Amino acid sequence: MKPLRIYYLSLLILMISLSLTCSAFAQVPLRISIKFILDASDNRPATGNLNTDAEINTEFTSAINILARAYTEFSVDRIEFVDLSGLSQWYSTSAATIDGRDQLRAAAIAAPATYHWRTDAINIYINGGTSSAISDFPPNNNIILMNQWCGNTPSCILHEMGHSLNLMHTHEPCCTNQDACADTITDNSSWTKDQLAQNNYGCLYASCTVSQKNAVDLVYNNVMSYHTDEPQLRLSPCQMDRVSSQAYGDRNWIVSKIPVYVNKYVAGTSGTFASPYMTLQGALNAGGLDNRVLVLQQGAYTTSQELINFSLLDIVTRSGPSSFSLPGVQKYILPVELEKSKNPGVSNAIKSVQNEDRSARNVEKTAASAEANAVRPEEKTAIRADANSRAKFHHDNAIKGLLGAEQFAEGNEKLAIQLELAQRYRDAGDCGNAIRFFKKVAETTDQPGLKEEALSQIGRCGDKKNNIGK
Repeated sequence: MKPLRIYYLSLLILMISLSLTCSAFAQVPLRISIKFILDASDNRPATGNLNTDAEINTEFTSAINILARAYTEFSVDRIEFVDLSGLSQWYSTSAATIDGRDQLRAAAIAAPATYHWRTDAINIYINGGTSSAISDFPPNNNIILMNQWCGNTPSCILHEMGHSLNLMHTHEPCCTNQDACADTITDNSSWTKDQLAQNNYGCLYASCTVSQKNAVDLVYNNVMSYHTDEPQLRLSPCQMDRVSSQAYGDRNWIVSKIPVYVNKYVAGTSGTFASPYMTLQGALNAGGLDNRVLVLQQGAYTTSQELINFSLLDIVTRSGPSSFSLPGVQKYILPVELEKSKNPGVSNAIKSVQNEDRSARNVEKTAASAEANAVRPEEKTAIRADANSRAKFHHDNAIKGLLGAEQFAEGNEKLAIQLELAQRYRDAGDCGNAIRFFKKVAETTDQPGLKEEALSQIGRCGDKKNNIGK
């Protein structure tokens, strides 16, 4: 039995400040279920932005970090991540229109076991399509379809979840301030940072006041913007309120733990987001807090409670439906299904890459099952070490296959392979080779968005190399 941690205090004073940090699951976890739709040969595409576990895990981790840095009460709970076989009819379904998304949802609801459809999470389906991503607004906010070229950075998953939680793009409707948040200034997806400043304040960004720059940054670097030349890391107070309101409304299916709100500035009585308790003591007196998350608006709180069971109660800090759908930003387009290339040198090499990728995933699945059944710590350690070694063998072979495919490829097929090599080297921590291939992409492509992304990745890899060398 897990020991209970009971704290006896004559006076508990909780000082909540912007320096407070919380672990991911001390917060309110938003539930997502990720499913990768495989092709008829049970392969993922060998190239793309979301074709490897490492890329998907990076998106997931970035989403958690952004929510934590923004001091929201939320984290992300990935309750499953599975490959789906036998559904190759959806492998290339485009996220460019709502039709594919809605047809996939209808099929999944009709056969939930086959599609791993869940009614207790946002269902995220990833496939080999060459477009971006599309979600849906409440009350139909139970699905996201992601293709391979979603360009929101660093987390397209979080951008799409924003729509699921009732957030609009900062620029829509175009050139107005109608995203339902008065604290985001008027935006246009094609504006530079200087143009955003000029159109709102009549000054170039560098010449604006500090408060004006902050307002520009809030939109230009917003999770829901299309300005992808800089990281999209910010959410406005209004946006956070909309997310909190929607998540609380959907609390019976979208969160793993239900939040109970306390806000000393609002005279509420029920602990809902709309009517929070005004005092911490009021929330404690109301009871029913086991396995809940107590969300305190920034500030200082006191209570005379003498017995609080912190093993059953998390406390976190917080600072301050539509029927149409919005896609994520797509900065460039490259081929994905290179196993179908008309160039046999490319297609054969890519098929070998897919085989190695599949073998690596199977190694991980087998090891995870064996670890779960192992009793002694040394057994688990040995299983993991063996799995890491065997998976690395397959990952290295996949790299060799991509290098072979690059020698035969031309045009956009070659760019797709070079980008994939750069991404895999980056995710493996080999910044030298990652930079080498990102440079190839930047120097060859005629797509401005792809060049911008490659140059941005070079800068990030360079920063990482410099930090490691210090």
